[in-house]
Amino acid sequence: MNNGRIFIDRFSAGLDDLTAKEARCTVTVLKTLDRIKRFSVFEATANAPIARMMTRVFRDGLVENLGGGYPWTDVELTQAGRDLIAASERAASANQKGE
Repeated sequence: MNNGRIFIDRFSAGLDDLTAKEARCTVTVLKTLDRIKRFSVFEATANAPIARMMTRVFRDGLVENLGGGYPWTDVELTQAGRDLIAASERAASANQKGE
């Protein structure tokens, strides 16, 4: 008997809050992963853009899988991932100065 209590599980850390356009941007996804530090298998495969991006960031060595209990995967950006964010921010800053 549940004594009138309702339990709601949410297997989301923030990836599913990204729009399809944001999910196609490597830097946006990396910044999100750096902030949330984990994701669930459900949100990482919720739609084609984010599923492709998650495959890409792991394949390209931008993110390291630290493990985690199902359905969670704990992650950390690699130096390559941090370098990509920094390069993107430098380019954005240079573009603003050039305007």
